Amino acid sequence: MSESTPNLERLQRATSGDQAALEELLLEHYDRLIFRLSGKIPTQLQGTLTAEDVLQETFLDVINRIATFEPRSEEAFFHWVATIAEHRLIDMIRAQKAAKRGGDRAQVDNAAGEAESVADLLGLLAVNERTPSRSAAGHEAVDAIRGALEQIKPDYREALRLRYVEGLSVADTAARMDRTEPAIHMLCHRGLLSLRDTLGSDSQFFSRKA
Repeated sequence: MSESTPNLERLQRATSGDQAALEELLLEHYDRLIFRLSGKIPTQLQGTLTAEDVLQETFLDVINRIATFEPRSEEAFFHWVATIAEHRLIDMIRAQKAAKRGGDRAQVDNAAGEAESVADLLGLLAVNERTPSRSAAGHEAVDAIRGALEQIKPDYREALRLRYVEGLSVADTAARMDRTEPAIHMLCHRGLLSLRDTLGSDSQFFSRKA
């Protein structure tokens, strides 16, 4: 069955840079992606790694790569996003296992040049709240993310603080902010983009690894 014209037109707008159209598509596939990812998270990591965390990172990747996607159909779009999500999940599983081996302070003290994303830096801020860093690099990374948080919209800042620093679930964050879960997801999504813009994509705190 061929793609309906309105759906295909929206997909074409998304690939052409229409962020609102892209966000609509991502939200429509959100539940399906969550279901697909949930069964792939190792049991021993289910307390610290969630499908929502993986999707938050995935959506940032999609934003950066959407212009490379050929808009054939929404089903093809779903499978493309799902593939990106599964690769991101593998990366996050490796990072979680490395963090468990290295310990909280080591995770903060190795911050400079090691973070893969803005969310990683927020994770370092959360760890620092429990085990303050002793290294100059650790202090610099934590100070940078705190400063950047102060420069973004208050709703973005609060959503990111609750989700990434306090470690609340999407549902609990929604309850605290009196918002719907999809609204929280989009606040975090936009907040992470704003933080990256504030820090600069070439920040010294992001990994230079290929």
